Amino acid sequence: MHLREWSYSFSSMYQFISNGWKRGFRVSHTRFSLGFAVLLYAVCNSVNADKLIKWFRLGDGLDLAALCAFLVAGLCLFTGFFALLAHRLTIKPLAILLTILSAAATYFIAKYNVAIDSSMVRNTIHTDITEVGQLLSLQMIPYVIFLVLLPTVIILKADITFRSSARYLLDSLVLIVVTLGVALACLYSNYNGILRAGNVSSKYIVYSLVPINIISSSMAVASKSLRPWLRRDAKAIEITGHVSAPGDLVVVLAIGESSRKKNFSLYGYQRRNTNPELQTISGLHLLNGIARRGSTLYALPQILEKNEIKLPMMVSRMGIPTACYVNYTLYDNCAAVGEITASHCRHEKCYDEDVVPLLENDLKSYGSGYRFLVLHLGGGSHGPIYGDRHPPEFLRFQPTCDDADIASKCTPEQVYNSYDNTILYVDHVVAEIIRTLDRRGAPYVLIYVSDHGESLMENGVMFHGMPPGMALPQEQAEVPLIVKSSVPITIAPRAEYLQPDIFDTVLALFSIQTDMFDASGAFIQKSAAGESAR
Repeated sequence: MHLREWSYSFSSMYQFISNGWKRGFRVSHTRFSLGFAVLLYAVCNSVNADKLIKWFRLGDGLDLAALCAFLVAGLCLFTGFFALLAHRLTIKPLAILLTILSAAATYFIAKYNVAIDSSMVRNTIHTDITEVGQLLSLQMIPYVIFLVLLPTVIILKADITFRSSARYLLDSLVLIVVTLGVALACLYSNYNGILRAGNVSSKYIVYSLVPINIISSSMAVASKSLRPWLRRDAKAIEITGHVSAPGDLVVVLAIGESSRKKNFSLYGYQRRNTNPELQTISGLHLLNGIARRGSTLYALPQILEKNEIKLPMMVSRMGIPTACYVNYTLYDNCAAVGEITASHCRHEKCYDEDVVPLLENDLKSYGSGYRFLVLHLGGGSHGPIYGDRHPPEFLRFQPTCDDADIASKCTPEQVYNSYDNTILYVDHVVAEIIRTLDRRGAPYVLIYVSDHGESLMENGVMFHGMPPGMALPQEQAEVPLIVKSSVPITIAPRAEYLQPDIFDTVLALFSIQTDMFDASGAFIQKSAAGESAR
C-alpha cells in the first residue's frame, strides 16, 4: 500500500471516528440502565475475581451454584438500585459517579486487598491531601484510562432516550421488580452456601463485590449519621406507669450469644459434660427458650423491646436504677441509660468473664430497693473460629477446629469439640455470675437466655441466621433459658418460653403497672410461699 493510500485510510478512519463522536449513539433509558449495570459490575469484579471465588471453595471443589447465585443476586440488586435513581437529570451524573467510585474500589482491592466497608468509607471521607498523594501511583494509570476515562466518554456520548414520564417510570418499576425478584430467588435458593461463604470470609464477599460494597457501606454511614436526627428523642417518648408495690430485688438479665440448648448438659446433652459448674448449683430452673431471629441485631429487640420501647428505658423511667454492662455492644437497646464495656481485662483481650467484675462493683453500692442490671455476654458461642470466644484454658475438648472454613477444613468431631468448649465457658461465666450474686447477698432473680442458637452443619446449615420469612432451624431456635433466684418465685408451667415474654416478666418482678404490661406474658412471679411451678 502506497503512502497516499495509507494517508487516505487514516483520514477515512479519523473521519469515521469524528462523525461517530459528533453523533454519539442512541439508547433507551431501560437498555442503558441494564447495559451500564452489567458492564460495570462484570468488568470491575472480573479484575478481582480470585479474591471472591476462594471463599466459595468447598473441600477440593468449588460451590459453583452458591457463587453464581451470589454474583447474579449482586448484579440484580445493583441494577435495581441504579434503575431506582436513574432519571432524566440524574442518569448520567449517577453513572459517572458510580464509575469513578467503582474504579477506585477495584484498584484498592487489587493493590491492597482491602475490604470496602463502612469504616473504610468513613476513613475515605476524612482522608487529607497528604494521604491522597501517598496513595497515588503509576499502577493507577490503566485503571484511570480503562475504568474511568473510557467509560465516562462513552456515557457522555450516549444519547439516552426517555419515553413519556408514565411509560419510562413504568419501565423502571418493571426492571426493579424483576431484578429484585431474581435476586431474592438466588439468595433463597442457595442461602446455606452463601451464608457459609459470608461467615468464613467475615463478610468479605460483600465488602469486595463492586459496587455493592460502595453502595451498602455508604448507606450504612449515611444511616448512622442521620440516625440521631431521625430517631425519636428518647426523652420525648412518653411512658406512663408506676411501681405498684415497692420492694427489695435485683433483677439481672444476662443475654448470651449463639449458645444453643442442644449442647447444654443441663438439658440432657451427653456427648461431653459442658456444664460441670452449673451442675453443682442448686435451685436452677431450666426452661425451654425459643428464639425467633437468627441475627443478634434483630434478636436483641425480641428480648429488650416492646412497642418500640426499650426495656432499660422503661424500667429506668419508673425510677429504678438501671445499668447495662457488656462485652459486646447491645446496639441501641440500652441507649437510654448507656452501656459500660468491659475493660482492664484479665487476658490480652476481653472475654465475657470480664463483665462479672462490673456486676460485682455495681452490687457493692446496693442497699435496698429495686435495681435492674443487663449483662451482654456477647462472646458466647459465636463462630466461625469458636476458640476466639474463650480463654485458652477452656480448650479442653480436643481436637478442635481453628480454621474459619469449618465446612471444608474441619471434621464433625472438631467442630463439635470447638463449639462445646464455648458452652463450657458459658457454663463458667454464668456460674460465676451466680456465685457473685450469692456472695454479695443482695436479693436477686437471674435470667440467662441466649439470643439465638447455632447450626453445626445439621441439614447442611452452618452458623446462624435465616432469610426473612424462613423459620429458624431447631438448632438456632431452641435456646437455654435459665432462672436462678434467691427469693421465693413461682414459674408458670409452659412447654416453651418465648423471648418477648421476658419483657413482661421483668415488669412483673418490679411490680410495674403500665398499659404495655401483659400479665399473660410474664412467666415469673414473686411468691411469698416460695413454691415454684414448671
